[in-house]
Amino acid sequence: MKFEKFPYKDLYPFESHYCNVGGYKMHYVDEGQGPLVILVHGNPTWSFYYREVIKKLRTQFRVIAPDHIGCGLSEHPYGRHFKAADRVTHLQNLVDSLGLKSFSLIMHDWGGSIGTTLAVRNLERIDRLIYLNTTLTETESLPWFIKISSKPFIGKFLTKTTKTFLRLTTNVGAATKLPKRVKKGYFFPYRTAKDRSFVWDFVHDIPFNMDHPTYSGMMEISRGVPELSKKPIQIIWGLKDPCFHQEILTQLMRLFPAARVLEIPTASHLVVEDATDLVNETIENFLTAQIELPSQNAPIALDPKEIANTLYGRFVLEASKRPFQDAAIVPSVWGNNISYHHINYSDIKSLVARYHRGLCTLGLRSGDKVLFLVKPGIDFLALAFAVMAEGAVPIFIDPGIDRKYLIQALGDIKADVFIGTQKAHFLRILKKDLFSSLRFHVIANEWGVTGGPTLSVLKRFASTPELPAKYSNIGMVAFTSGATGVPKGVIFTQEMLIAQLFVFREEFGILPGGKDLPLLPMFSLFQLANGVTSVFPPLDPSEPLALDPSKVVRIIKDLSISYSFGSPTLWRKIAEYCQRIRITLPTMRGVFMAGAAVPPSVVKIVKEATSNGDVFTPYGATEALPVTKAPADDLLRDAPKEARSGEKGAYVGKPIIGIKLRIIAEESGAIPEISSVKYLSPYEIGEIIVSGPTVSPAYLNRPDADAIGKIKDGQGFWHRMGDMGYLDEAGGLYYCGRKSHIVRSEGRDFHSVPIEELFNMHPRVARSALVSVAGNPAIVIEPISSCWPEKEEDARQFKDELKFIASSNEICKNINKFFFHPSFPVDRRHNAKIYRDKLGEWALSIDKASRRIIHAG
Repeated sequence: MKFEKFPYKDLYPFESHYCNVGGYKMHYVDEGQGPLVILVHGNPTWSFYYREVIKKLRTQFRVIAPDHIGCGLSEHPYGRHFKAADRVTHLQNLVDSLGLKSFSLIMHDWGGSIGTTLAVRNLERIDRLIYLNTTLTETESLPWFIKISSKPFIGKFLTKTTKTFLRLTTNVGAATKLPKRVKKGYFFPYRTAKDRSFVWDFVHDIPFNMDHPTYSGMMEISRGVPELSKKPIQIIWGLKDPCFHQEILTQLMRLFPAARVLEIPTASHLVVEDATDLVNETIENFLTAQIELPSQNAPIALDPKEIANTLYGRFVLEASKRPFQDAAIVPSVWGNNISYHHINYSDIKSLVARYHRGLCTLGLRSGDKVLFLVKPGIDFLALAFAVMAEGAVPIFIDPGIDRKYLIQALGDIKADVFIGTQKAHFLRILKKDLFSSLRFHVIANEWGVTGGPTLSVLKRFASTPELPAKYSNIGMVAFTSGATGVPKGVIFTQEMLIAQLFVFREEFGILPGGKDLPLLPMFSLFQLANGVTSVFPPLDPSEPLALDPSKVVRIIKDLSISYSFGSPTLWRKIAEYCQRIRITLPTMRGVFMAGAAVPPSVVKIVKEATSNGDVFTPYGATEALPVTKAPADDLLRDAPKEARSGEKGAYVGKPIIGIKLRIIAEESGAIPEISSVKYLSPYEIGEIIVSGPTVSPAYLNRPDADAIGKIKDGQGFWHRMGDMGYLDEAGGLYYCGRKSHIVRSEGRDFHSVPIEELFNMHPRVARSALVSVAGNPAIVIEPISSCWPEKEEDARQFKDELKFIASSNEICKNINKFFFHPSFPVDRRHNAKIYRDKLGEWALSIDKASRRIIHAG
């Protein structure tokens, strides 16, 4: 069939071209000059769908937009029926006939599977790929009305006999009402039932089972995805699409985990119609941007000529590369309902600019020390990077820190600026002497009652298109929790921060485009600078164990979370919930547990919960994060190797790229030079020292701590971790506990981790702690709540069982004092680091009073 001239030339002002493909005349638009882009439409649309995209791109690109045979202005050969394989062949013929050597593809609807098959067969010709509301290898989750439409009787009625399918596409498929003339443009090629027979062909060709002829095409795509995923890929999705819904988007993102993703909540299936400017700008930015592809096993590179040399610079770079990707998502929980607030990189960049202008107007200067007591979330990110933009230094204090340690930390800081929640500002009023150095403060809420500017004031300032960047060698300061010693401000240099960014990407596979659930809020800063979306869980950072695991699991599933960094106690709670209701978290690609030694039982249950992902237990500290990594398979497969003295430490893996790790003979005082240390052989327990680009060089205003914690090595240095451990012959590290937790008695050193693990294996023990009582080792037991020994006889039997464990093991046979405590004092952030000093004082008081059982608290 030959169509008369298309009547709406103002909407579709392009010259028509025709090419013979397989004996049929294929219509195509060929506009502009430059790098080539091919636009592949779906059903029941035609190249008319791309009219605004063509207009936008033709100023910089050569744009070819064909109509499939039987569609649009191409020939409609009545009586013929085409499957996806035929349409791929037609496209291939067009590409070959026009001599096209290199091109990018933009694909929508079923054009996605057709274009992707073409790409798989022409890998060497493909430059970049853009997907708009489509599916490739997932048909099972298509909605019921599509499945019904594929059945011959009702399907022909909806797609061919009547215009129902066309009307649904142009009405329900568009979130905004289309003008009548635009609808007529879509309908023009399909005015008769004969013309609409090809609309039916598309729907009838959807492979819902393995016997379908087109099923093999889906498998071809599946086999080609690994190679295709190495190409730069942009996904643009209207989230109101009733056909290609959120689950299908999730599937596509799993196929291309490194893809850029723009989710448009206000757009539907015809995403170009609903968000024309946004889609066009995203496409143009993607096609013109310098793309950084994820590498495999690439070494850490710190050349400032090749990469942004500050954490803030990395954020600006990512914001320019992925302006419409989600930067952060904040869930709001109301009863059983969860809603989500999204902010993309473009908008958070604008917010950073507003906050920066406001802060500078208030008096922010380069080099200022800016104390942060801000709730994790979008404002936390924007304020931190606004401070960094001016070359000032944000200082973060663990929200779970004890009050006495908080007061000490504030004395160390001597902050120039204070940004905190309304609640935090009451501390400023009550402890004025600790804030005497402030030049100004900001209340990190929309309103305030303690006086001073609020966020609503900062938001009045105009945003600027380009963000400033003033260099400061110190990127930020983060205080240790104080769980295992006096909290100290750890200085993060820019070199250290950039090295950590690359470690997270290259060593742990945290790639741009993924979504992270940071149960330790500071990691959201790294993720924003690494192109990863941060999703802030409904979690009180000062009381993290109060989290509702059902809500966290719901969020993980709703948003297809890829990664999470948190304490083993938090992840144990989440994993046990998954086990109780028999679900898994298949979108999780990596769970990273740190903050305390992770028992194999916790690794196992978290591994089972994540199903498709991996579980890592990176060893490190605020001063050196990370140092080693150990995948779950290694932890669960290999039995721990004993030290020469009989202890079995917790295996924490091998050093990451760039880290040097040594075991040295224990020293009580400062070690000025590395030349004076004694290195220990494999399987000898000693102090752990580390060196490398991810290691902090100093503490904030604590020369005394620097003298104890750092060892000079020429122009470099080593950091003393304050931990004890040993190496195996392959360089794997075994952690034996904190140096300060050693109990020395009768010429022997008792190390906490190996000893506690023996008692933790008892079925009635929740956890145990090695403490010193009058200079002798003792064990405090926190029984499982249901196993508390209520009667004297029960307590005696329980202790006899514990004594048998002690007598059966050489490393603890001299331990004969045991105490029961209902709830250990632990740090609030991890709920895993035990305050052994407090527990030891408690046990000593019980011992003196000769009490066997005590209900504490």
